Amino acid sequence: MLKITVYLLLLYAILSLFLNPWVPLLFYYLNGIMQPQFLWPWTFPEFSISVSKILAIASILALIKSMISGQVDFAIYKSKQNLALVAMWVLMHVSNAMSPFPNYFSGVKSEVVLSAMDTIVILYFVGLGILSNQAMYEKAFKNFSIMFAFITVYYVYWSNDMYFTGRWDMFTNGRLNSPIGTSIGDQNALSALLIMGMPFLLIGYFYVENKVLKLFCLGLIPLLWHSTFLFGSRGAMIALAVTTFAALRMLGAHKANGFSTLKFKHVGLFKKFILGGFVLAALTQGGILLSRTSETADRARQQTEEPLNPRLVSWMVGKKLILEFPLLGAGPERFQMASTQLYPGESTHVAHNTFINFSANTGLPVGLLFLSMFWFNYKNFQYCKKNKIEKYPILDFVDKSCASALIAYFIAALFLDMIIFEAFYFILMLNLAKRFVFEKELKLAASAGNKENAQKIDNAKTGHLVR
Repeated sequence: MLKITVYLLLLYAILSLFLNPWVPLLFYYLNGIMQPQFLWPWTFPEFSISVSKILAIASILALIKSMISGQVDFAIYKSKQNLALVAMWVLMHVSNAMSPFPNYFSGVKSEVVLSAMDTIVILYFVGLGILSNQAMYEKAFKNFSIMFAFITVYYVYWSNDMYFTGRWDMFTNGRLNSPIGTSIGDQNALSALLIMGMPFLLIGYFYVENKVLKLFCLGLIPLLWHSTFLFGSRGAMIALAVTTFAALRMLGAHKANGFSTLKFKHVGLFKKFILGGFVLAALTQGGILLSRTSETADRARQQTEEPLNPRLVSWMVGKKLILEFPLLGAGPERFQMASTQLYPGESTHVAHNTFINFSANTGLPVGLLFLSMFWFNYKNFQYCKKNKIEKYPILDFVDKSCASALIAYFIAALFLDMIIFEAFYFILMLNLAKRFVFEKELKLAASAGNKENAQKIDNAKTGHLVR
């Protein structure tokens, strides 16, 4: 029955490209970010071509159809963010071709990483083109937000189910592991995904009208915190705290300006409830994180050669590699190979930092371009805030949720290698499309205002002549 459901959803996605071109794109990101084939492997059909490729092809066809029907505004591709991403993409391939080290012999090969990056970048631009259609933005943005929230909800359910049903085989050293086979990564990366999705629920509480859904959003937050504690990621704990504070702070703007078409009630009480609940949850459920920190400190005291945090070793090695190969890096996925050959005794597997990963493996320019993404999106948020995006509830919700999600990713990326973390590029795409549609809405509003003023002037002149 479940396999039949997958077939029907695929058929629906393919047929929808003619009427709702955003649908196959939505299913592509649902499949790419959630990776349900590893959660329910028995439900997925055994095609000669993967479900992901089918949905990618359907999304590309949807873009072509939209271009033919004149529903794509190519101005969306002029953004500096797009230029930065293309430059990163090109430089990564150049770095691979010019690397002084042979292809990585173990772990993930550079071809796999670059192939994944190719798909990510192509579908990013496909999505921008489809979402540039202003006529359908409300339905598209609403459903994309629901999709990302659904992924978060499911993994919150999955992780808590592993704990409450006693699936201890899924735990290692007290930490819950990610589903076997997924490319989401280890416990740290899945924690980051949950925290990126949290704002869509936390902020969504004020944007849904149904009281049952409001209670659902509110009730799920403590379970999400519990999921994060189960994964036992200290970096995720920091990201969770920062993201929670940031999301709550963004809600405060509504109380001050009064521009929103929604009625935000009891914001202050809500913020106190969430903050108090988070502190209580951290004190009562964060034991494994405190235990890991204490154990690391004890080992450092007993073995003076072992650093307080092994990540510091990786970061120092990464710094040396950046200085050694500043322009194009050592080559994609050559971090361990380069450190083994150049710095014997300091060899490390990964950079444990996304900026250092980009910079050491593919060059400092790529690392700086990666950081520029956060600057562009900060300016994006400031622009929307300055121009009162609260007047457009769907755009406002996407604006605040995406901004919070990017904060979550940025904090997590300080401790993790997430260069091909598809959820990040999805949020970049959605947030830029929101900015583009918002600018068009402002222009339409200004044009309508000018026409109204012109009509008033004409009426005044006509009245004067009559008198």
